[in-house]
Amino acid sequence: MKAIKNRRNLYAALSVAVIILTVLLLVTEKTEAAIACGGLTAVALILLYRQSRLLGAALLIYDSRILTIPSSIVTSENQLNQKQAEETIVSTFGLLLGNKVYQWGCEGVYGVRLREVQIDKEHICLSFGADGEMLRVELLHGLTDRQRVMEITQKIWHETGVRAEIGDW
Repeated sequence: MKAIKNRRNLYAALSVAVIILTVLLLVTEKTEAAIACGGLTAVALILLYRQSRLLGAALLIYDSRILTIPSSIVTSENQLNQKQAEETIVSTFGLLLGNKVYQWGCEGVYGVRLREVQIDKEHICLSFGADGEMLRVELLHGLTDRQRVMEITQKIWHETGVRAEIGDW
């Protein structure tokens, strides 16, 4: 999440700098350069807007977390490669995987949805996505207490409507 904040701050600083440059070019009556710089201002503001929305989604996920996991392995149904990720946060509203945000349940019936949750002694597997694109995330949860697993299972079901399958306990 820190990388998302840093990128947002960078875009904010870039936007301010380009706006100031555009105003200075307008004051000195360099119209062509001001128009070009105005285009750069628009691009910088669009990037700032998108990054601010991403940060808002990341903060929502962070604030409503169900489980925080230090390490995870990401696999996709359509691709054979696997990725290793740092801290992962499982939330009611999505998944914060390092500095990547996956939201579910925010776009209605046709958007990204949490489809399946499986928990065993070592891993928690989340399958989510839209109809054409599914992603499966395998997380090393480090949970040892069956009662804690049952609490997490109940919370996932209550918050997302998806019943977790528990195996090997």
